[in-house]
Amino acid sequence: MLLIGGSVLVGVFTFIYARLVCTFICSLPPAVLARTVGVLTLFHIVLRELLLRFSPLQGERSTPARRAWLLSVVSWSLTGLLAIVIHVTRYPAFPAPSHLKFAVGYWALGGGLLAQVEYLLFERALPPTPTLSPEAQLRERLGRRLIEGYVIFTSVPVLVLMLTLQRFIYELHGDLRYLLEAVVLAAGFTGGALAVAIAYGRSLRRDSEQLLEAVRRVGGGDFQPGAVTSRPDELSLVAAGINEMAGGLQLRERIREAFGRFVSPQVATEFIEKYARHGKTAVLGGSRRNVVVLFSDLRDFTRLSESLEPEVLIEVLNGYFQEMVGAIQRHGGLVDKFIGDAVLAVFGLTEGQGDPAIAAVSASLEMRRRLEAYNARLAERGLHLNSGIGIHAGEAVAGYLGSTDRLEFTVIGHTVNVASRIEGQAREPRPPLLFSEEVARRLGDAFTVKEVDTVALKGVAGEMRLLTVEGEARSVRAA
Repeated sequence: MLLIGGSVLVGVFTFIYARLVCTFICSLPPAVLARTVGVLTLFHIVLRELLLRFSPLQGERSTPARRAWLLSVVSWSLTGLLAIVIHVTRYPAFPAPSHLKFAVGYWALGGGLLAQVEYLLFERALPPTPTLSPEAQLRERLGRRLIEGYVIFTSVPVLVLMLTLQRFIYELHGDLRYLLEAVVLAAGFTGGALAVAIAYGRSLRRDSEQLLEAVRRVGGGDFQPGAVTSRPDELSLVAAGINEMAGGLQLRERIREAFGRFVSPQVATEFIEKYARHGKTAVLGGSRRNVVVLFSDLRDFTRLSESLEPEVLIEVLNGYFQEMVGAIQRHGGLVDKFIGDAVLAVFGLTEGQGDPAIAAVSASLEMRRRLEAYNARLAERGLHLNSGIGIHAGEAVAGYLGSTDRLEFTVIGHTVNVASRIEGQAREPRPPLLFSEEVARRLGDAFTVKEVDTVALKGVAGEMRLLTVEGEARSVRAA
């Protein structure tokens, strides 16, 4: 309706303008002129509707709104041309300036000024196509659009002024030098202003492209984009906002990295995404999960701690944990916590890590291999570490435990307790790696397993079969 209203508005303006300023058109009956203007208005409405409906608006180099605007300009131009042709055909005795009165309405007011308003309406109604590159959108909105708008809003009034002076010279018999003076002034000042507009548009486009590049760098993980502009305006505030945003993202990544050194990186990421990013308070409690729990503990740790200086003990333990954590994480396990010299790990909390039972057994075998290599390095100190590993599968509750002021992510439940009890049985004369029958069932034929013993475990009803893998070489191939 707004577009139709614009067509009617131009028709009314053209009728009034032609009746007031043209001596020859004033001689025509008002009804005749009104009928001509009405036909032209209807022609323009239908022509523009057909162009917008049946011409393709999608493209890679311009937005649908811009294509619609160009089609609207075409419709205004053709309507003005038709008006001139009709007037020349019906009234050939009228002078040429009389026929050009229609161009003021349809070309200057319609295709020049009102088309810019239509451009804004098209931008609201026609969103940019997804295939249009950001550079094309930026170039269109900030560079070309600024220059086009300036040319239209300055040249149209100048053109109307020239037509008015032309009427003053040829119809009212004024002095020709006034027209020449107006032409020189208009050309000089308009050309100078246009050059300034072009320079400003290029500067604005350059600053905008730098901001776009800074956003891309931040999106690519560079949190020091150094966004700057050449002027202290709104774009400068945008640049400062980008730099501040990048600093915040960099701080968040540092927090995530530091947080991930105290808890599992998966837990750190989940906590930041779920709570910290949205400013929510952490919710205590958890959910039931079917997991595989691995419990590993050093043997004779008390005797070792008594024989070593505290600084040396910490150094030895850190080297040991470095190897154990590396093996667990390599197979998709989540290190839940360190309990003195013990390690509690969980498999199956994150997706896309393969079968949790196979991953847990594979991790335990790699832990044994890494411990042998670590012992070789400790031999020069006269030290040797032994460990036991117990694995059990079943349901456990995974979630946040503690208080709102101090909490930790952990897994608790009967499955965790059983894994700890099994680990306690993994000592000579039994193998250093033991797991339950439930774990063996989940392994399928990935490993060759053998039964070690049937024992009664504290807190477990009935006796439990304990198994281990048979043949390290086959286990490595299966893993």
